[in-house]
Amino acid sequence: MNKLETTTKTQLEFYPFRAWRYNTTRVEMSSVLAPPYDVISAEKQHKLYEKSPFNTIRLILNRKEPTDTDQDNSYTRARDAFEEWKKKGILIQEDLPSFYVYRQTFKDPVTGDRKNRYALLGRVRLEPFEKGIVIPHEKTLRGPREDRMKLLKTVKTSFSPVFGLYKDEGFAIRSIIQDPINSKSLFEAEDDDQITHSLWVIHDEDILSKIHKTLKTKRVYIADGHHRYETALEYARQKREETRSSPNVIFPFDYTYMALVSFDDPGFIVLPTHRIITKLSMEDQEVVQRLQEYFKVEKASLGELKGMTASYDDDGRTFGLVLEKESFLLTMLDKEKAKERMAKGKPAIWYDLNVNVLGHLIFSELLRLTEARWESVLKFDHSVEGAIQAVREGQAQAAFLLKPPKVEMLEKMGEVNERMPQKSTYFYPKLASGLVFYSHQE
Repeated sequence: MNKLETTTKTQLEFYPFRAWRYNTTRVEMSSVLAPPYDVISAEKQHKLYEKSPFNTIRLILNRKEPTDTDQDNSYTRARDAFEEWKKKGILIQEDLPSFYVYRQTFKDPVTGDRKNRYALLGRVRLEPFEKGIVIPHEKTLRGPREDRMKLLKTVKTSFSPVFGLYKDEGFAIRSIIQDPINSKSLFEAEDDDQITHSLWVIHDEDILSKIHKTLKTKRVYIADGHHRYETALEYARQKREETRSSPNVIFPFDYTYMALVSFDDPGFIVLPTHRIITKLSMEDQEVVQRLQEYFKVEKASLGELKGMTASYDDDGRTFGLVLEKESFLLTMLDKEKAKERMAKGKPAIWYDLNVNVLGHLIFSELLRLTEARWESVLKFDHSVEGAIQAVREGQAQAAFLLKPPKVEMLEKMGEVNERMPQKSTYFYPKLASGLVFYSHQE
């Protein structure tokens, strides 16, 4: 047990660890980093495979093959690659427990400005959400949880960080890590999206202790990685049940790998996730007529709709709609009337989320698209251009464009123990996979 591990279970337990990471004398880091597994298309997977025989894609999303068996499959191949790379020195283990500072330098997709976003990498003690230490904001799906569970059980390693947000009052953490980031980084690597990833290691015991103590009283709000966190939590529960372990004994599987970003980081950006409907049981004219009961429906240019998505959610009052031949701006007529048509008994803040208005008023009530069907008929795109293209090329019947959610909504929803629908938020840029790895056999 690390000597810092003295906090009570009612506090955030965020610790350094002896990470496995790429040996930068053996690989070019720009060739081995990958996005999170859940945003990787088949085409992107192929490109990452081609980039390097050591790309992280082989760990987080190994290819499935027609010949897969229980003994030889994508999960066992990920395990075998991980072990082989360690033996060959492609991966090396940190000598001392360490935190890492991770910086992403990128262009703001809305303003075009160059920005930096900083994250602190470490391992966090897994806690049930009801304790209010780690707080979710989105619902999860069974399929991705099962997939991540198979990988975790087979490899016993966290390859990608859960993205957590916290309040850094007075920039206390930022001031602590300022000196380390003035030193030489472990690497700088640019990816295919022209995002530069830089990593610094911190193993000075005084700095480690200051970071640990400063974070003890924080609450963490999960931004990305709900499936991975819930999977790790369930995995730890199962392992304890199997071994009948004492709750006073702490194991490596009681933690997961996390990246903490301050809500106040100047590079913190949230983009909307637009909804694309692939199939509706009504014609475009009927769609417009049904919407007119609750919205002012005005024809709008695609440029006007794109401009609308650049400002934050106005409590679910404004949406864009793209149909095959026309596009419209939707403005809510009467918020109280709309609430009466939605689910009853929800906290007031729930009715102010545009994704809830869209899902429970527009989709379920007006367009007869019940929640049970969303997973089968909805697709998602973070760009206005992508959503429009899907409709205009005949791949979908309609696209609804949204404004990005206000960041404080994550905290407010957590306070009332409510979750947003899946893909309510898109935090840009995504955290890279391949920075460091947290093995349960650390």
